Amino acid sequence: MKKILFIMIALLITAGCASSPSSSENSSEENTTEDDVTKVLEQIFSGPDEELEQLHEEENYQGISSYYMDQFEPYFTEKYMKQALDTNLLNSFHQKAGNDVNMEIGKMSVEQSEETETAYDFDMQINISNGETADVSGRVNTNEEGKITRIYYNDDVQSLLHAFDTAVQTEEGLFEYDRSRLVSRTGDEAYQPKYPTLMPFEVDGVEIDPGVMEEKDTVLTFIFHAEMNEEMELTTVKDGDISYDDIETEEVSIGDQTGQYAGNEGETQRLIWKDGSIMYELKGNVDGLSKDDLIMVAESFE
Repeated sequence: MKKILFIMIALLITAGCASSPSSSENSSEENTTEDDVTKVLEQIFSGPDEELEQLHEEENYQGISSYYMDQFEPYFTEKYMKQALDTNLLNSFHQKAGNDVNMEIGKMSVEQSEETETAYDFDMQINISNGETADVSGRVNTNEEGKITRIYYNDDVQSLLHAFDTAVQTEEGLFEYDRSRLVSRTGDEAYQPKYPTLMPFEVDGVEIDPGVMEEKDTVLTFIFHAEMNEEMELTTVKDGDISYDDIETEEVSIGDQTGQYAGNEGETQRLIWKDGSIMYELKGNVDGLSKDDLIMVAESFE
């Protein structure tokens, strides 16, 4: 009887040991989310690789979207995956790179937050192949399952965006602008307008406003920002009009088309014209911008 009891106790102890993970296994499980966060940051802040560059060259925007789904979907919640694609979070630095300019991570630190177990703070040094270097920091939030729910960049991320700047200035004092950035971001919208290839300043970022719910399929507004707080606003309307009855305008030629110009140099200037089924309004108050410059920007739309 004692022998049987001893055997049963031994079996229970053995079973308990087998079901309890070792300290190394515990450590491995605890590190899984941090490892995933690190992997995601490495993917965002390096490259682009040859596959992604080829997709951009071919303007294969569906392929670009599928590329990022393959790369990041296993680590993101479904909701945040959609948000990341819609807001260009994953593509913004790769778009800035390209053209044989690449990112490489120099130093990297990812640490679990002391205040929030599901948050991870990161600090990175990014080396650009054009010789520039930028420091970037921020936080990645996850849920209890370890899926990423938010990636937040601190203000120092602007230094990385500026590190890519290779804007070419024309003889007229305008700056070349790569329209492909906007084309990729609006590929899923109800309509795709044309975009400028020249701007009166080096574009630092673009906000997209789809308008109120009842206009979401017919109105898109874009706000182009510069490093020195300059901005231009572009409003596009599909199968509709942009009213200018309450302002004094003059008729101007925009290539083979006719448009309406309002304003004066040193004040807010606007240009309104129609191309096919889409109305365009380009406006802003930019130092040194002349009426001819504004028309030249409109003529650059592709």
